[in-house]
Amino acid sequence: MKKSVLSMVFVAALAAPVAMADTIAGLYIGADLHFADAKGGFGQTGNQQNFSFEDENLSSFYIKVEHPVPLLPNIKLQRNSLSSKGNTTLDRTFEFDDQTFAVGTNVAQDLDLSNIDATFYYEILDNDLVSLDLGVTAKYIDGDISVASEGRNATQDLSAVIPMAYAYGSFGLLGTGTKLFAEINYVSYDGSALSDMQFGIAYELIDSLAVDLSLKAGVKQTKLELDDIDDIDADLTFDGAFISAELHF
Repeated sequence: MKKSVLSMVFVAALAAPVAMADTIAGLYIGADLHFADAKGGFGQTGNQQNFSFEDENLSSFYIKVEHPVPLLPNIKLQRNSLSSKGNTTLDRTFEFDDQTFAVGTNVAQDLDLSNIDATFYYEILDNDLVSLDLGVTAKYIDGDISVASEGRNATQDLSAVIPMAYAYGSFGLLGTGTKLFAEINYVSYDGSALSDMQFGIAYELIDSLAVDLSLKAGVKQTKLELDDIDDIDADLTFDGAFISAELHF
């Protein structure tokens, strides 16, 4: 999987001559708050169970560096919290981490699949009206899933580096300081599919020589369909509204 990430980055670098580099170097720091409705299920391969999850307030923090060097991709590093817990009465016998939970058992489940994204991208278009960025993302998931009932606890670790395609686009409403935007990370392979998507509106609250401040709001969805990743199957969706703030130096 790590070799796949390096191959995608290399291909993107070869395609750089067709891209337009940022004319002015810039540093961006941002934070998102996602009001997520979590739903879905998980299990060890071939034994998936649906669970009842609590709604969560999930956070993301990122730093982005853009520069004027044509052949060198811009980079964005982002830390995403992705966790939820809940209580479920099992509607089938459930086996997890060599533990067996009988049908009708009330279990407490807790998952943490928080992850780090390293995105390498090029600015294809960059003007006041239309922006378009294309690149690749290496998503590093390092988490665990646990299921517990009275006197019994089972935990399964999950760790993977997953390459994803990346795209960002925006359309500015001239004279208003407002943009409509979409940002997407997506991959599908070997029966698994992962996506991070957000769509919304951004308003530039402060526009000065020293710093710019933009506020954003919209809808966001993270979806994981895992097929035998570290012996885990899962179909999990986290979706809902989000708000965000971004500083540009």
